[in-house]
Amino acid sequence: MRRVLTLVLAVMVSGMVAGLVGAFVMNLAAQGQAAAPAGAQNFLTFSALLSLLALPTAAVIGLPAHTALSRAGRTRRAPYVLAGVMAGLIIGVVFSGFRADGWVALLVGMCAGAGGGLGFWLIARPDRLAKT
Repeated sequence: MRRVLTLVLAVMVSGMVAGLVGAFVMNLAAQGQAAAPAGAQNFLTFSALLSLLALPTAAVIGLPAHTALSRAGRTRRAPYVLAGVMAGLIIGVVFSGFRADGWVALLVGMCAGAGGGLGFWLIARPDRLAKT
């Protein structure tokens, strides 16, 4: 039961971290544009929207990736970050068609996925579980 609660917490944290990282990268990418939405209010809006997208992604893609990585013995940080980048790339490819500058969606997805993968690993800590 404790392990299940840890995984639920890891999914929630990874979704929130991915939303924050994605909003930060989106803000950085929008700095050079003339009609760029800037400010703290837009950052919070982007964070909330991206977190709403990242939470189901962490559950649908992240949990099976965690299971596969754990079974393969890949419990260090780098495989989890790479899995997050790949999950973010999948979502970025899906959403890149909605924007004229699709590379921003790819960049945001990959960075958000990396942050989400790291957040998941920091909570779940499968490397410590494997040693005990």
